[in-house]
Amino acid sequence: MVGYNPEFLGTDFPLPMPSFSPNLVGNVLRKPELRDDIYVDYINFTIIMNRVRRSPLVTALNIDQNLLKKVQRKRGWDIDTRVGFEYQLDNDYYANNYWDRGHLARRASAAWGNSKQEARRASDATFFFTNAALQHENFNQDEWLALEDWVRNLTLDQNGLITEFTGPIYGDFGRTITPSGRQPAVVPSGFFKIVCFINGQTQELDVRAFIMWQDADALRDKRGKELFDFQRYQVTVSEIEELTGLFFDDKIYEKNPLLFNENEGAKEKLHIDSFPERILVDEPEEMISQETKRQDIGEELPVYIAAAMVNPKGDERQNEWVSVINLSPDEIDLTGWTLSDMKRVPLELDTVLTGEQRILKPGEARQIKPLNPLALSNKGSTIALYQPMEGSERGLRIDRVYYSQKQASVEGVPIVFSYQRKNKS
Repeated sequence: MVGYNPEFLGTDFPLPMPSFSPNLVGNVLRKPELRDDIYVDYINFTIIMNRVRRSPLVTALNIDQNLLKKVQRKRGWDIDTRVGFEYQLDNDYYANNYWDRGHLARRASAAWGNSKQEARRASDATFFFTNAALQHENFNQDEWLALEDWVRNLTLDQNGLITEFTGPIYGDFGRTITPSGRQPAVVPSGFFKIVCFINGQTQELDVRAFIMWQDADALRDKRGKELFDFQRYQVTVSEIEELTGLFFDDKIYEKNPLLFNENEGAKEKLHIDSFPERILVDEPEEMISQETKRQDIGEELPVYIAAAMVNPKGDERQNEWVSVINLSPDEIDLTGWTLSDMKRVPLELDTVLTGEQRILKPGEARQIKPLNPLALSNKGSTIALYQPMEGSERGLRIDRVYYSQKQASVEGVPIVFSYQRKNKS
């Protein structure tokens, strides 16, 4: 069975499977039935299993987006006999609880080949328990698994070829589940994804790395920054290595645009707030590339997006609104400020606020309406507030909020955002 191809992106950019830290190497499942005793090969992807957790350490997937096919979804999951029943979490661990069988190698991304039959076989191969991890029902599979689509939608990749590494992250204080008569299993605190591709402009390897938490409290982050469950973060490869014990090829480390260690030169040049970098990303446009100036939220100007009417009654385009509030002790002049939904041309507040309305007094809130050319999606989206900044076309991001499809589902009820958000990064 053909598995992960390290030279999928080209012979000039080989990306081998990751190696293991001394603390992790003893957890690697080794069996003579597996390639080189450790690699579990499937069509278009390969898995290394954690014999202690009974789940993948890492999944490596090749994606040819030019050959993707829509195929019927397989019914049911299977035990991979090469790995052994005792090293997989079967249906008992997913029954009558909050935990779903979360695909690590995405079914829709693995389903490619020269024929629909080939794509169907690849899709079916993702339905082994070796490719599943305990994933909370609130964990948005679509938002997480579609990260590789962001690269293509932004036309970053050269040829539609993507290599991807995915796996679980376990905290020191993770919760467990124990089916009747079975051994307990530790629930992952989150998941990582590293997307590798050849940049269409530079013709060089490019990398984006992400983490999404489902139990951040289990991590007890030593750096003191609050982490939020079910929120995507663009991160450094070094942070993923630190959290997992996996060591990725040096090329992957070098081509990731975010920085782990203190760098005063880069901090000033790229407006980096702190190290290691973690960037909240809710839209493809928020991804950081090489030499991108960061849009960290201004900490010293407490102007916040307070609420938004996303799903109003009547004419949505005319009745949508966003309100901002000034929690500083000083007057704030909103002249030149903009509001963005990260998809359309930003709204210049000067076009909807009169001269007097642009002055926001201490404790005062202002409703911004109408929002044209913005259109707040009822499927969930991001709203960002920008202040003019010399040398930046977009400006300095003062605040950003994200709302979900569930929050936007109630007609005529505004979504209220907390002001003193700690996720200002």
